[in-house]
Amino acid sequence: MSNIHTLQKIFPAGFDNGYGSLKLLVEGFEVVRVPSYISTAEMEDVPGRVVFNGTAYTVGESAYRTGNYFDRNTDNNENKVNNALLTLLGALAHLPHRKAWHLKLVVSLHDVALADELQKVLNGEYQPILAGKQSDVKVEVLKVVLEGMGALFGHPLPKKLTILDFGNGTTLYSRYNQGKREVHTAYPIGVEVLIDDISQKMKHLNGGKIGDPSKIRFCLEMGHTRYSRDIDIKDIYSASLKDWYEKYLKKVVNLTLDAKHQGDEIWAIGGGCLLPGFKKLLEKNGFKILDNPVEANVSGLLEMAKTITSKNTTTTSLK
Repeated sequence: MSNIHTLQKIFPAGFDNGYGSLKLLVEGFEVVRVPSYISTAEMEDVPGRVVFNGTAYTVGESAYRTGNYFDRNTDNNENKVNNALLTLLGALAHLPHRKAWHLKLVVSLHDVALADELQKVLNGEYQPILAGKQSDVKVEVLKVVLEGMGALFGHPLPKKLTILDFGNGTTLYSRYNQGKREVHTAYPIGVEVLIDDISQKMKHLNGGKIGDPSKIRFCLEMGHTRYSRDIDIKDIYSASLKDWYEKYLKKVVNLTLDAKHQGDEIWAIGGGCLLPGFKKLLEKNGFKILDNPVEANVSGLLEMAKTITSKNTTTTSLK
């Protein structure tokens, strides 16, 4: 029997298995960006629904909507590795169906010490059912890079550069000299800290109940503070943003401003850049906000995958 994978196109792809949302960008397709939730609740063949090794589960928005999810990447650092295949297949189950996928992946990870582990989890050939339809999936990891590295790929880098990546679970502080990384520190003070604070403080507006973090994140990502038709969290958001900045971010922002004083350019990426009013504050302090800061990392990961794939193809054809 001929191997189905030899008859098909190879797809370079970037995979950012983030704390708050996972992002998969496959060449020729729209980016898949969904919340990092996994649920084993019974449901129909919605996008993100996977049957694999006899277990059915759902990844993304539908998993969150059940209110009955068993895991998310935020709950445990190692989940980003252990759940990587589940979340990758769940992300694929949001794309138009194909009988066969051969993915050549570049993946980002917060801790490169776990890179070998991640490759073991992802590499292989699988026969899942994705959103109700059988697929053959071959995964080949080309490279594992540190979180945020994708965002730099293809950019002409200044000689001295400091970057803050405002993610959901962490804020990453990285310094580069002549394109080489000198410092990479993850602070557990991501946007989730802000969202949790807002959810606690809005009880009086929400019938005594804490706010729904996913709904808070959604409205803030859309650039406004309307939690629902009846509830505007503008005042609470402003107070919580100030607290988050003063209590948590000030230290790392000051480190970055010190770097600027030493001649570094300072850049900001990550979903936090899109928080209402926050971008303005960063720009006022001299930060350059990269275009499309939420997807900058995964877009760069795809470009890396394309570059490595084409180099490998050239090398093979020259043998």
